[in-house]
Amino acid sequence: MKTTKVVVVVLALLLCSRVTQSANILGIFSYTFGTPYLVVKPYIKALIAKGHNVTVISSVRFLPDIEGVRHIRVSNLDQAIEDIMNYNFESDYLTNKWKGALLAAGFYYNTTNAILSDLKVQSMLKDESEHFDMIVMDPTFSDSLIGFAAHFDALQVGVSAFGSSWLIDYQAGNSAPSIYRPISPMGYSRGEGLVDKWNNWIMIVEEWLMERLVYLPVQQELFRRYFSFSDATFYERRRNFSLMLINQHFSLGRVRSNVPNVIEVGGMHMAEPSVPLEPELLDFLDGAEHGAIYFSLGMEILNKWLPKNIEKNMLESFSHLKQRVVWKHELDTLPNKSDNIYLTSMTSQRLLLEHPNVKLFITHGGLLSLFEAAYAAVPMLGIPIFFDQFDNVERMKQAGVSRTIDINKVTAEQLTHNIKELLENPCYALKAKELSARFRDQPTSPLERAVWWTEYVLRHKGAPHMRMTEHEMGFVPYYSIQFFSILYGRIAFTAFIVFILTFMFVKCVLKEFRRLFRSPIS
Repeated sequence: MKTTKVVVVVLALLLCSRVTQSANILGIFSYTFGTPYLVVKPYIKALIAKGHNVTVISSVRFLPDIEGVRHIRVSNLDQAIEDIMNYNFESDYLTNKWKGALLAAGFYYNTTNAILSDLKVQSMLKDESEHFDMIVMDPTFSDSLIGFAAHFDALQVGVSAFGSSWLIDYQAGNSAPSIYRPISPMGYSRGEGLVDKWNNWIMIVEEWLMERLVYLPVQQELFRRYFSFSDATFYERRRNFSLMLINQHFSLGRVRSNVPNVIEVGGMHMAEPSVPLEPELLDFLDGAEHGAIYFSLGMEILNKWLPKNIEKNMLESFSHLKQRVVWKHELDTLPNKSDNIYLTSMTSQRLLLEHPNVKLFITHGGLLSLFEAAYAAVPMLGIPIFFDQFDNVERMKQAGVSRTIDINKVTAEQLTHNIKELLENPCYALKAKELSARFRDQPTSPLERAVWWTEYVLRHKGAPHMRMTEHEMGFVPYYSIQFFSILYGRIAFTAFIVFILTFMFVKCVLKEFRRLFRSPIS
């Protein structure tokens, strides 16, 4: 009887402890594509499993209902993706940074405004009984949404589904310029020479100007419209993230000097169970006597957006291979498709890559694809199209597991040559196995890290001790340039005074010298 009472007391204490530690968390995800939701979905589920109360603002289409979550669906986010799918892009929007920035700024304005103007969201903001301890959001170019954190006086956590950039580092207080990388890596150099570093610095200054002149003004206008806070609050809050979860991992080729509140959670999406492969596809792979190749350009890129003749060149190249090819394509059939090609509009990419007969992955270089290929130890042929993909593919190339080709210059012969090199040269498969071993060798899973640090900042009321203070974050104080400026400034000022005095003294001496030795005028 006494033992039973002790057990009841212990269980009661544990239950009370669980209740007192639970928090009200609001997730605001303005994503209009499916890929980022793959990253946050297991994270949300894990927070629910830990006993937290989670409310999620999201689109209708891409995030399915999660048990235990209060969902607030914003249908206009789904309309935004329909608009972008039907948009006729100009040919240079991917290569012209300023034109691309104007397009992206308008897109982010539409998505954030869709959330802020939604009647259900407005009802929540006006309900005085609503309370949240933490706001979880995408930190990039959706700055008006930080008004939720100010409104509820809540902690801010950023989840960056596309890795890091100088802007993410700036918002997290990670201000060492040595780690900076641009948002768009077009033209960015990975060289270590002075000219390379100068070129990169110019690129980042250009992006800083874009952020200040193009992105921020429209977000600030939305912040003023929907929240009764000053501009000072806007700028203070956007640099006040208690925690930044970034979707990357150092084992895949980027070592960063992170501050403590920046946590790498690359591969977090892989905690979600995969849907089994359809039987017909599984039979196709099992019967691949010479191995199989998987070709996919991700969830969001439609083949109709690709350069002309690329499908023709792909079909021609694949038809001459002895390997079987699984091609992710929105159509069920293609003219002149050979028998060794299997078309599928959607499949479990992770399970497909882990099939023992898959020997090569032809990919656009999206982060989630890279994590899954690295985990499965599959070499890659990269065909980057935009944004971070160029840098991602370049890192895989330097790791020795990939080759890359320009999507605008793909020929059937070039494609066949690269495929055969990757399949027949054993170095690529060996390097892929080494990369997989490094990526798998982690003390905790990415999801466990994400949840643990989320609860850490809750326990420690935002954990301000993890952040660099404001006066330490700038370039000048970070490198103690103020000390050197004072020291060398004084030396320079003293030298300047000595120079002036010397100049005046010499001038007077020369003037007197000329007067004494001037010849008399006749």
